[in-house]
Amino acid sequence: MMEKFTLDHNELKEKGERIKDSLMEIGAYKEISYDLPETEDMKTTTSTSYPIKAFEKFLGFYDNNEKIAFNPSISFNTDFSYCISSCRYLKEEGKDFVRLDGETSSTYKAKADRALSYFKKRFNLHGSFQFNVRRFRRYENAKGMSESSAVAAAVSLSLVENVFPSSANKESIASRFARLVSGSGTRACINGLSIWLSYPGIDPDQSFAVRLKNNPMKFYYGIFPNSQNIATDKAHETAVKSIFYGSWIMDKYDALNAAVENNFDEGYLLKRGQKDSLSLHSVLLSGGLIVQTPESISLIRKILDFQNKNEGIYLNADTGPSIMIASTEKSLLKEFYENEGSRYLEGSFRFEGHLANEAEFKKESEEFFSGL
Repeated sequence: MMEKFTLDHNELKEKGERIKDSLMEIGAYKEISYDLPETEDMKTTTSTSYPIKAFEKFLGFYDNNEKIAFNPSISFNTDFSYCISSCRYLKEEGKDFVRLDGETSSTYKAKADRALSYFKKRFNLHGSFQFNVRRFRRYENAKGMSESSAVAAAVSLSLVENVFPSSANKESIASRFARLVSGSGTRACINGLSIWLSYPGIDPDQSFAVRLKNNPMKFYYGIFPNSQNIATDKAHETAVKSIFYGSWIMDKYDALNAAVENNFDEGYLLKRGQKDSLSLHSVLLSGGLIVQTPESISLIRKILDFQNKNEGIYLNADTGPSIMIASTEKSLLKEFYENEGSRYLEGSFRFEGHLANEAEFKKESEEFFSGL
């Protein structure tokens, strides 16, 4: 029987510190300084976030309480959906509240309660925070679209805007706390190509995402949405049980160093995103979890067959059967999805669709909060 690969946390910390030093040298990473909170009774703030798609992925937490991942991760924002969150502060305690898509959600409330409790304790805050949150989708139902990242990021951004209105690094602070709801939300707070610095032994207050490149980036992308009912938390639990988990993590640090050396070149990241997608699903499969469906497996096979004859197109899949394709050549994507015939959503880097809805939603939220 093959023995489980064990991780040397000290070695991972050393590797993580080297990546941190490299990011500091190029001016991408700077440690956060935290201002004193400024709370105002009845104040409402509204923020929007778009979900992410990861090139360098993560599964499993070194520290479950702090939600520190075993490795840094890299992603960019997609426009297949977005989330708007309004946050109201009340000086009265015991009135915390979360409404998602017009309904109270026990799942998100439980996550929000844990994160809020941590946040309040960290800054010695009293009172209540109430959230009205809504998702806007370009599809009906799908898994692997990273909706949770947009929800966590939008909620955290609206919270930080409410409590730290004068801070010069609100995105970074929001990124630091978004991970308490969803690890991928840490990167969704940063619009553009971003890296979340996370590894065993990092100071929790300095584990957040930073921007590597602004939009637009030099590639095209789209996705085939597919539905599945497996929770991401289940994937986190399963991955660390795999005998291949440790070797997967070690490979990531080599890839991250290569990404730094290549100045986070889009061509390199597209190739790496495919390799890491296939590795992620191999890790999950060996841990006993199948997140793909017969339909998505068939689609992956078609993409790989097409790729053998048409160099320059790559697939990307997270913990779900929704499959993204990307290329620096738009014609390759068009040729594939027109021949495939499945439902396809073309992605873009025009993150402006939320502006009218954000203003309307803020007004709606203020009316809703006034009736509580």
